[in-house]
Amino acid sequence: MRCWIPVCERRGRLNKMSLLSVDNLTIGYQTQKGLLRAVDRISFDLERGDSLGFVGESGCGKTTIGMALMGLLPENAEILEGQMRFQARDLVSLTESQWQKIRGAKIAMIFQAAMNALNPVLPVGDQIKEAIVTHQPDISDTDLTDRMKGLFDLVDIPVERMNNYPHEYSGGMKQRAVIAMALACDPALIIADEPTTALDVIVQDQILKEIKTVQQTTRTGLIFISHDIAVVASVCEKICVMYAGQIVETGTRKEVFTSPRHPYTRMLLSSYLSLDNLNDIKVPDMKESPDQMTDTKNAGLPSPVRPVPMAVPADSQTGSTYPPPTRHSAVIRK
Repeated sequence: MRCWIPVCERRGRLNKMSLLSVDNLTIGYQTQKGLLRAVDRISFDLERGDSLGFVGESGCGKTTIGMALMGLLPENAEILEGQMRFQARDLVSLTESQWQKIRGAKIAMIFQAAMNALNPVLPVGDQIKEAIVTHQPDISDTDLTDRMKGLFDLVDIPVERMNNYPHEYSGGMKQRAVIAMALACDPALIIADEPTTALDVIVQDQILKEIKTVQQTTRTGLIFISHDIAVVASVCEKICVMYAGQIVETGTRKEVFTSPRHPYTRMLLSSYLSLDNLNDIKVPDMKESPDQMTDTKNAGLPSPVRPVPMAVPADSQTGSTYPPPTRHSAVIRK
């Protein structure tokens, strides 16, 4: 169902049959000035084999969601409310020892900086083997070797490069190695956090095709995080647009990118430049009406820096008003 208002209003709708169900999740960071809400009452579901993209500007809370789903939030972060259920299991209440059994084995993450994710003093193959043996200590040497060859073939890295060190890999090969590491234990869910950052456009295209092929081949659930709408459009069928810690619009790729309803989505699409427009993204005319103007005050968007009360325009199609400004980025003092 198409939704252009915050999905956080879908309270109490946890789908127990989904691979992943997040309901009313709120995450805050303790700062010197007080509690900062980085993620504000978000909800979404993901089925096995489906792909869901989170798109939005830097600082809107995308990576915080991914880190929470991996149980890797920093010490000053806190889940204030809400639920995260993976295969009907509550993730919020897990201890670190319980997380270690899930992290990597059932939920894996592709980090955005491959050069930082690999140990420079160990061969790449040994690092991937370590991930497998950690979660499958009884695996035989024959099965381990076959598994390694299968992973390298899957991500299109020559098997003879298995014993090379990270510095002997190109940027694209490093990223493929990180993808292989994420797939090592055949997880049900992969979180890709801007996996093509710092790669040139040709390698980026190769990696995106690789991720999409692997995801479809293994029927793995995929959460793809990016600030680039073109990247999300090429990988994901369903999209969540985030602004200042909230999901402001959701829908299929076609719905969100060809008929955006929220002012921020329109502004995001207006920044899209393409020579071929292979993703069929409709760039809206930002001067069509007052609620489509790039000025955040007129567009009804709360400022992420100085949130202040403002007039909220009505949607021309439904007559509904946009959600009022919240304290998503304001410091909440105790």
